[in-house]
Amino acid sequence: MALPSERPAPVYTIRPFRPADRAEREELFRFIAARWGAASWHADRTRWEWQFLRVPPNGGPEPPLWVLTRGDEILGEVGAIPVRLSMAGREQAAAWAADLMIDPEYWNRGGFPLLMREFSRAYPLGLVLGMNAKAYGLFKRSRGWTDLGVIPRLERYCSWRALASPRTLLALARQAGTAVRALRPRRPARDLVVRPVARFDERATALWDRIVGGRIGVRRAAPWLNWKYEAQPLLVHERLQVERGEAVVGCAVLRVEEHGGERRGYLIECFAEPAALVDVAAAAVARLRAQRVDRITCDVLDSDTEAALGALGFVRRRSGMKFMLYAADKTLAPLVTDRPRWYITRGDADQDRPR
Repeated sequence: MALPSERPAPVYTIRPFRPADRAEREELFRFIAARWGAASWHADRTRWEWQFLRVPPNGGPEPPLWVLTRGDEILGEVGAIPVRLSMAGREQAAAWAADLMIDPEYWNRGGFPLLMREFSRAYPLGLVLGMNAKAYGLFKRSRGWTDLGVIPRLERYCSWRALASPRTLLALARQAGTAVRALRPRRPARDLVVRPVARFDERATALWDRIVGGRIGVRRAAPWLNWKYEAQPLLVHERLQVERGEAVVGCAVLRVEEHGGERRGYLIECFAEPAALVDVAAAAVARLRAQRVDRITCDVLDSDTEAALGALGFVRRRSGMKFMLYAADKTLAPLVTDRPRWYITRGDADQDRPR
C-alpha cells in the first residue's frame, strides 16, 4: 500500500456554488455537517443564508462561494464576505474569506491553494481573520499572503468568579496600574444621552465617515451594521447610539452569553468622535455591568480604542485571532500592509459567533 505522501495527486475541479441547484445545496450541507458537525454554527442554514446570500455588498444573485470536488465528491469549500473598506479617503472593494474547510485527508494535497486562488482572483484585496493552526500554516506557506499579527484582546473583570484563573491574576498583576481603574467606574458625561436603538440610521454612517480619517477598516455604514447586528439570526445584540443634542457622537454593539460557567459580556463595536470615545466605551461597560456579567471582552485592533479601554480598567490578554491579507492589486500593498492603520473588531469576518 502506498504511503499518503506517495499517492498520486488527485484530480480536482473548482466550481462556483450554485444555490438554485437543490441537489448541489443538499450535497454541500451534507459535507458541512460531516466536517463541522450537524449542530455547529457552520451547519445552521439560516446562518449560512444570512452570511452568504444577504450580505449588503454582494451585488449579485449568486453567493461568492467555491467548491472543491473530485468527480462528484465534495472535498472542500471556501466562501467570501464582500465588504467595502474605508481607505485613505475612498472606498475599496475587498472580501473576508469564510467557512474554509477541506477534507482532512486533502489538506496537504493541493486543494487549499486551488480554493484560495479562486478567492484571490475574485477581489483586489483578500482578507482572512481567526484561522486555526492548520489553516494558518497553509496561509503562511502560500505566496502573496502577508501576516499582520493578532488582533489585541482586552478584558475587564467584573466579579470574583472571573478572577479564578492564575493566568488572569498574573495578567492583572503585570498591568496593575491599568487594572485598578476598573475599581472606579466612570459615568458618561451628563450632556450625553445613551439610547438603545432597533436599527442604526444614516447618522451612524455619517459618524463613521467623519471619524475614520486615515484608518483602514470595513465601512461602518448603517446597512452593513444592521445586517451584522440586527438581522443576524443566531445572536442577540444590543445596539447603542450615544447622542449629544441631535448629533450621534458614538455607537456601540454589545452581547451577552453564558460560557464555561461565566456570564460573559462582549463589546463588539465601539467607535466615536475622539473627545467622546472614553465616554461611549464607559456607557457600554455600564450597560453590560447592569446585566451582571462576570467579565467584558473586546477584541479590537485600533490604538485609540485600546487607550480608551485602558482608561476604564481593561487589561491585555493573549489573543489567537490572527489577521492576514492578500493584495491581488499590488498597488494596494504598501498601504494595506501598514498594520497600525487598520481598524478591526470581533464583528469583522465571521468571528462574532457563539463560543
